[in-house]
Amino acid sequence: MLKRLFLPQRYLQTHHEIIAPTHNSSGRREWIIGRCLCHYHLFDLSDVPSHRWETVLTLKIRQWSPFSQYQCFITWQGTYAQVWVWEQAPYQEALTQQAVKPSITLPESVLYARPKTEGARLLACLTGVEGQVWQNGILIGSRWWSNPPTLLEWQRFQRAHALPLSHQIPTVENPPLLEKTWAKTHQLFSSTLLRQERVWFVLAGGLFIGLISWQGVNIWRWQQGLTTLKTEIDTLMGQASPILEARTATLADQQRLTQLLALNKQPSQLTLMAQVAETLPQKVKLVDWSYQTGRLKFTIEATAIDPRFYVEAFQALPNFHEVQTEAGRTANQLVINTQIEAIPASTVAPVPEERKTNP
Repeated sequence: MLKRLFLPQRYLQTHHEIIAPTHNSSGRREWIIGRCLCHYHLFDLSDVPSHRWETVLTLKIRQWSPFSQYQCFITWQGTYAQVWVWEQAPYQEALTQQAVKPSITLPESVLYARPKTEGARLLACLTGVEGQVWQNGILIGSRWWSNPPTLLEWQRFQRAHALPLSHQIPTVENPPLLEKTWAKTHQLFSSTLLRQERVWFVLAGGLFIGLISWQGVNIWRWQQGLTTLKTEIDTLMGQASPILEARTATLADQQRLTQLLALNKQPSQLTLMAQVAETLPQKVKLVDWSYQTGRLKFTIEATAIDPRFYVEAFQALPNFHEVQTEAGRTANQLVINTQIEAIPASTVAPVPEERKTNP
């Protein structure tokens, strides 16, 4: 009974509802973001000096995040940063609706125990299911589906992470939520060093001022140097002002460009290439590509070509229609023509995580 008094009060947020805690306790309030609302990515910073990890990771998350305003959870393991992000607006609206100020906000995935063996597994979430790939205790890949994946979708997920293809979908595991997460947000080592350097700097500065107070001439020289330094700072601030203004203008242009791109309902070439690459079997080469808005034509090359297989495979994709094939320039080439139709935003299926846009 005493243990129950200190259990955390957990609020569970999903697409359509917020599940409030059913027990009263004096534990801290935790807000759990459902996996359906999160995007996950693993960043490798092994080529970056440790004192620049924080800056570089911040820039990488900003470039990768599909949201302009977002919250994130980061956990480190060596040089790898495991990052979950979610959109800020729905999160803030849910907090306001529940009139809750949580002590900590966590993604749902960190409350499921890590597997004892490496490889891929399938977990039941608050809503939908999550496919995970573990290696050396690190979550190297993750994808969420609203319903259990088909065998073809599961094999694509395995292929994206260089795993051997299985001929059956694994059993969906349904583990309970942990009382404590398997990962915590760590502060970067460089930040600790920076704070220590500032302390030493203040102490050295105090000693220096105490010494020069005995020498009037040195004090005068120090004052002159300080005046010069302030002048240089003012000069640098003046030089930096145009750069800051240019940055503000660039961000505004980027926002306008994003709004214009949103008007185009046709998928981008990068998205189409990703879909084609995932559909093609191994050892099949893509040798030619032509895309005009609404019409895609590309050529593949392989030792054995079955046109019917490729028609059925690409016809199964959500935005590929009227798939046709014709002979290529050589016997081992096949030209595929297809009509690309825009998919309404409300029905677009989640894009795989390995393309940096899946929730």
